[in-house]
Amino acid sequence: MGIDTDSDTDVEGDKDRDRDRDSDGSTDTDADVDTDRSSGRTDDRQNVPITGDELLETFPRARSRESDDVSILELPGRDASAVPNAEVLRPELADPLDDDLYTHQAAALRALGRGENVCVATSTASGKTRIYALQIARHYLDARARGDGTDATAYVCYPTKALSRDQERELNEFYDTLGLDISVRVYDGDTERGDTRRQIRETADVIITNFAGVNTYLHDHDRWARFLSACELVVVDESHTYTGVHGMHVAWIVRRLKRVLEYYDADPQFVLTSATIGNPGAHSSSLVGEPVTVVDEDGSPTGPRELVLWNPPPQAREESDEEHASGSSGDETPTDGGEDAITDRVPATVEAPKLLSHLAYHDAQTLLFTPSRKLAELSVKRASKHRRDRSRYYANPDRGSAIEPYHAGHSRRNRHGTEHRLKTGLLDGVASTNALELGINVGEMDATVQLGYPGQRQSFWQQLGRAGRGTKRALSVLVAGHRTVDQYVVNNPDYLLETDVEDAVVDTENDAVFARHLLCAADELALDESDGSAAGFAERDRLERAVEMWRRSGRLSGHLETGVSYTGPPRPQGSISLYATTGEEYAVELAEDADERHDPEMEPLAEERVLRDFHEGAVRLHEGKQYEVCAVDHTTPRPSVTLRPTDVDYYTRTRTDVTVLDAVSEESRDIGSVRLHFGRGRVLVYHGTYDKVAVHGGQKKERMIPTENPPLSMETQLCWLEVPDRVETALIGKYREFSVPELDGELAETAHLGYAGGLHAAEHATIGVAPLELMVDKRDLGGLATLSIDSHLATATENGETDARENANATPQNIAAAEATVREIASELEHEPASGWFIYDGIDGGLGFSRAIYENFEAVAARARDLIVDCDCGRVDGCPVCVMDDQCGNNNRPLHRDAAVDVLDQVLGNADVDDLEPYLPDDEFGGDRRPPLFYA
Repeated sequence: MGIDTDSDTDVEGDKDRDRDRDSDGSTDTDADVDTDRSSGRTDDRQNVPITGDELLETFPRARSRESDDVSILELPGRDASAVPNAEVLRPELADPLDDDLYTHQAAALRALGRGENVCVATSTASGKTRIYALQIARHYLDARARGDGTDATAYVCYPTKALSRDQERELNEFYDTLGLDISVRVYDGDTERGDTRRQIRETADVIITNFAGVNTYLHDHDRWARFLSACELVVVDESHTYTGVHGMHVAWIVRRLKRVLEYYDADPQFVLTSATIGNPGAHSSSLVGEPVTVVDEDGSPTGPRELVLWNPPPQAREESDEEHASGSSGDETPTDGGEDAITDRVPATVEAPKLLSHLAYHDAQTLLFTPSRKLAELSVKRASKHRRDRSRYYANPDRGSAIEPYHAGHSRRNRHGTEHRLKTGLLDGVASTNALELGINVGEMDATVQLGYPGQRQSFWQQLGRAGRGTKRALSVLVAGHRTVDQYVVNNPDYLLETDVEDAVVDTENDAVFARHLLCAADELALDESDGSAAGFAERDRLERAVEMWRRSGRLSGHLETGVSYTGPPRPQGSISLYATTGEEYAVELAEDADERHDPEMEPLAEERVLRDFHEGAVRLHEGKQYEVCAVDHTTPRPSVTLRPTDVDYYTRTRTDVTVLDAVSEESRDIGSVRLHFGRGRVLVYHGTYDKVAVHGGQKKERMIPTENPPLSMETQLCWLEVPDRVETALIGKYREFSVPELDGELAETAHLGYAGGLHAAEHATIGVAPLELMVDKRDLGGLATLSIDSHLATATENGETDARENANATPQNIAAAEATVREIASELEHEPASGWFIYDGIDGGLGFSRAIYENFEAVAARARDLIVDCDCGRVDGCPVCVMDDQCGNNNRPLHRDAAVDVLDQVLGNADVDDLEPYLPDDEFGGDRRPPLFYA
């Protein structure tokens, strides 16, 4: 039986997210500085192009849908709460302002006045920019009053280049309004080199950049001496976006920046602006390494909003397969359920573009948010197709038809053109990735459509906030996919309105990321003993171990007592990839014999994405064009992927197999009657074969084509649950009659099948609901359920300590070899192994996600249990709403909902172990030892 992963990587392959490198997004611009202060509490529906009820009434076929498929929530507006400017600001700043400060703006400025670092965690368009804009103005006036010729500078870091230029304009206009001669300039990869850059470094009061830029510029900090020595404020805008791998890198870049600032005798305050998250204080402190005061009582007004939760209607099996095959994302895979299963619905990837087209036709300028670049492109095509297919209904073909895609894969010129046309009203709609989530000033949109739930409530509300900014009424539509999280949200709308928001996760314990930034720090300034102090770069022991490792490899020289210097290749900063734990990136090139007009102009690709999505023979869609991967070079110092334009009637889908080896428990605790562990281990990912799938019809034209890819080996963080023997034995007995027709393999021939299906279903559900509790990305999580957890653990030495096996460094090169390794370990066990499931971070070194799940496992398990129990599919093996997972390498077999609930009840203490007494057997079940290769 195959080994698989639940890491939910979509077939579009946009795992690197779409805010990367040159992606475009925005934040609360100083359009927020001049936000209309009216309360927006009047019923202004007559001014809205189309209401939620009108959408339901006019959308083709909508009136024939089940009443439970669509619900409309009315979200009221909120009055502003303000403080007179004169109570907080000096007259030079208070008098020119037309509007009073919101209460949260006043609270933040007061905290800054006391010398504190501040995180402002309030809603979209709440005027967060004004806070640091005014603090910069305060510092400027203080410096002018000193009269000693010293400057007061500020470093402002935005997540994207487009946002930087948007804010440069807004801030300069704001300081003109105040009558202050404060120079705001952008300095990033697009800034003209030479005199322009030198002039900015030497004269600008405020420099706007991004953390990819800071990482690079720290190498030449001597050129920045004037600016850095006068730096009194560092701004981290949209700080909630810095989570996972990206958050790790930013945390270390900030620590490197602080080292250099201290060298120039600068001790700036920090201002972080964030969407509403569950742990703004802890998250902010993790990013900047200092205490932070949180301001999260929002005093800004909001307009009323209609929120439409739209579950696509049921459809026939044949239509589902065809529409899915025409390019829906991996999370929309049709189920294996019966023909009349209510869960067999039109994919969100098909339904959402129809709504985009429909809203645009009805004069509502609309943003459609998609989870990937490929779907942004496909959604525009599907919106046009919907219009053509319903030409009798949409009688005017030109009305509301100006719809374009938008994502970071487009050239800078194309993106800026789309932004301008959207802001000026020349576009009726845009299908975008999360590149537009952060709020770049593209005008006041009428509506948003979300193709699937974006994963966290903060992102959900951030996207909704793109329509109806200020007090304007807005319409928002969430189109649910088949995914567990989507169906939970639309069936439990109160979840969206809960006050508890997910925690953001930043983990600085990843040694691979730390070690790379340590090299950069040593290159910038020699390391010494102060870097290992309580307020230094890292703990002394960790610092010494890393220095010794790099010294042995010839990258560092010296000792902390006398100074450690960098001696490796020039500019180690260039090896830092802010979206991967290693610096390995593949350049994307056009085949030599191809027309240069077809150059895809794609950003470099992370290694894991190349192995999964860009193997030789893969067919990818980019900017509406098909490309075939004709060569991949893994061996040269500059690895590359070569593409050739193609036009074929199929796309490719890579198969993934996973196993865990040599897991070592570092912490453990009992919850209910089970044992939960957290630790580290080796995860092996095999993208070994792929299928060619017909674009129309969905039939697989060729199956199991070898990729010849090497395995991806990750030393990462895991948590795992061990079910006690008594519980396991009773549940085997309780579900011993369960069978799965046509299931092959040794598991099918044992009495363990039903219980194994329960473990499998519980593993799917706990991973599926994790984003509901924590700000984790399901695409960066993997799972593995097994009847033999001990086969995946490191062996015990004679003194009782755990240690990796002697051949731990020998990586099985294919899945068959991995299975043989696990079988060998199982055969050598001297005791009956425990059963349970793993959840692991799908990034080398770990992300802190599995640790967060370990620490919050009770809440995650409770959500998972409720999801399974509340699902009305009525199927023993569940459905995509509850326990089926589209990335399951075992084809979602076996699954058993009731057995999963029994296991989770033991975790939650809802049931006592003694309750299972009637199911304990009088004899052994299943004959031979349980099969060691049941994974999920």
